[in-house]
Amino acid sequence: MIKAGSSFSHNGKRGTIGAVISLKGVLYAVTVSHIFRGERDRLTVDGNTLAVTRILEDHHLALIELPPGSEAEITEFGSPAELELAKLINDTRTIHYCRIANSGASLLFLGFQCHDMPGPEDSGSPIVQKGKVIGIMTSATLDTCMGFAISSKILRNLKV
Repeated sequence: MIKAGSSFSHNGKRGTIGAVISLKGVLYAVTVSHIFRGERDRLTVDGNTLAVTRILEDHHLALIELPPGSEAEITEFGSPAELELAKLINDTRTIHYCRIANSGASLLFLGFQCHDMPGPEDSGSPIVQKGKVIGIMTSATLDTCMGFAISSKILRNLKV
């Protein structure tokens, strides 16, 4: 089943789906765009070879249309609670200590414990509070133990 936190393969590397959404009745996997060269880049999701459908440059997101009949779980979004704990979750690991330091209109600012930081393959992972996705991890800075995520506010308002 394809869902938030599921892995995909692209150019021999693992990537993570941050959310699954429905736009006009079509299911899309959503992840960060910086791991792709552009639209039509190929990736493997749940054994299927798919292509990046659309790059949303303004939001640093990539949409991947899922084939009709795909077994997928649509992501439930929440609103970030500042100064509260969250988790970074994907199918290979969970980082339990992730604090929402600040929440802007489009970005979340995250604080991690310096000994448990996200790695490059965690990019695109969902950030979860109270069982709901509040953002998609986009980058981290190791020297400050801080990270950034695209806010669920953006994800809830996507239109194609």
